[in-house]
Amino acid sequence: MYVELIKRPLLSIIVHWIVWEGLYFLMGLPMVLASQYRNWDTYFFNYGVLGSMNFLLFYFCAFYLIPAVFVKKRRIVLLVISCIALALLFTLLKFKVEMWSYDMKLENAKAIAAATPVKPGVKMAMPAIPLRPASMGSYLMIYIWFSFPIILIAFSYRLLLVWYSQEKVRKDLENQRLKAELSFLKMQINPHFLFNALNNIYSMAVLERAGKTGNGIMKLSEMIRYMLYEKEDDQNRVPLDKEIAHINNYIDLQKLRYEGDIYMNFTIEGEIIGKKVPPLLLFPLIENACKHGIVQDKDRPVSIHLAVNNKELTFSIHNFKNDFLKDQTGGIGLVNVQRRLSLLYHHQPVLSIDNSRKEFHVQLQLPL
Repeated sequence: MYVELIKRPLLSIIVHWIVWEGLYFLMGLPMVLASQYRNWDTYFFNYGVLGSMNFLLFYFCAFYLIPAVFVKKRRIVLLVISCIALALLFTLLKFKVEMWSYDMKLENAKAIAAATPVKPGVKMAMPAIPLRPASMGSYLMIYIWFSFPIILIAFSYRLLLVWYSQEKVRKDLENQRLKAELSFLKMQINPHFLFNALNNIYSMAVLERAGKTGNGIMKLSEMIRYMLYEKEDDQNRVPLDKEIAHINNYIDLQKLRYEGDIYMNFTIEGEIIGKKVPPLLLFPLIENACKHGIVQDKDRPVSIHLAVNNKELTFSIHNFKNDFLKDQTGGIGLVNVQRRLSLLYHHQPVLSIDNSRKEFHVQLQLPL
């Protein structure tokens, strides 16, 4: 369950409580100062103790109930029922606290009266008798309506936070898209020249009977063509089968890179036709495994598994670390993937990384 309240630091809660109480005290101070009889005990009780209980109601609704029931799951009926129950519960708790305070004040007044000697003919100042709160039923009927505005304030505050967060993500996505578009335009500077050059080199390799070199050039040409020209839809996604073809081209290039055999097991489970994913999101994970893993040991292969169902794609990679390859500038691909996931899915996908001393395992779950 999504429990934001538990994740909030204690200092943040304390600061929010201080601000809440400060505003509460300021709201009630003019009435106390304007009163002929200034009862500071009642003032501090109403705006300190009962104000803190109202703060707990606000905080619980804003940072637990509304995110868990409304923002994440959109269960409006459950939210309404929960709000009514909370208003009733907190009103009942405030009644119990007021009754406890009344009993304490009454006992204190009785004790003072009993300890004060009575002198004939002398008027003695007797302690003030506290006012007894209304009966439980009357108290609930009157004061429950004071809880609903607090819940409405919590609801408005949470919606404001959600709007601000979404607006921030939207602007961030827009900036990232502009940067990506600029980078894309830079990459497109006369790409025909690049493809023509690759085709010429490929023809030369064929004439010189360097079939392995020619095949590598052709695979590289297909990969570059995919990165440059594959168009995304309005949700920034491309067909999954084309993304897999791009991955297979990269694996084929890796096979051409080594003299002997390489051991990379790429398995696909489920129907991939008609499914779409963000472009080049899986590729950095495979590139990272090939770059830092062992690919020429059949007992320690690079294992890649892609499973697809109607709602989710699960992509996992496992490799053994190559101790002879120490790349000081590594890790950029993984950081890029994590950043794109947070922008595209708003922290919905689950990316788990298990980085031990000898092995590296990554698993990614994407909604489809």
